Amino acid sequence: MSESVPENRPWHSHFRDVPRVVARELVASARAALAPISRLRPLPQVISQGRPPVILVHGYMGHPDMLRALERTLRKQGWHQVHRVGYPSMQFGLEQIAQRIDQTISPIAVNGPVDLVGHSLGAVACRAWLKAFGGHRYVRRFVSLGGAHSGTHLYPFTPPRLWPVLNPEGPWGHRLAQGEEPVPTTIIRSRYDHQVLPPVPGHLQGVTEVVLDNVGHNGLLWSRAAHSAVIEALS
Repeated sequence: MSESVPENRPWHSHFRDVPRVVARELVASARAALAPISRLRPLPQVISQGRPPVILVHGYMGHPDMLRALERTLRKQGWHQVHRVGYPSMQFGLEQIAQRIDQTISPIAVNGPVDLVGHSLGAVACRAWLKAFGGHRYVRRFVSLGGAHSGTHLYPFTPPRLWPVLNPEGPWGHRLAQGEEPVPTTIIRSRYDHQVLPPVPGHLQGVTEVVLDNVGHNGLLWSRAAHSAVIEALS
């Protein structure tokens, strides 16, 4: 298990980080709201076909356009097939999100395994799909961005159908904690995540962990450091 920043930093250094994180998270939230405008800027065309397809899954109250910046970075690095999964997170429960992921990936994976990247609730749904719904047979590597794998104490503010997976004491957290991860897994998270409380990934066996400072929960979607960590994990 690895971290980008040591945990034993001087305590006063955290006071310098928090205001910076808050400011960047406000910017990230504004970018999320305005993300559909990014469609006006064409994505780069990639000729090389040497990398497996990548599937991106957004989080709670999100939408596929929030993943467009990450897709742009991946395309610039040579990924010619990048697909974004969309779902109504205010209406779907975990099983329905997993089914949407399966419906997207299964026809693409006919030609070979894919890589999977999920953000927030999307990361938890991806992991559930891999471990409980047989999705591991389609996937080469999995990367989690800000996934609430141990739940979050903010779960009462989400629809009740999501409580079994977001409640830290819910049944899905205990179920997914059993056994090793079925595919190579990288956890990328913010040290100051205001939506995943407590901001820890849980006791996942055999995973690589990257902890980033100076970025918040939604900021992971636009952070160069997070994008670099995703590329390293998939490479």
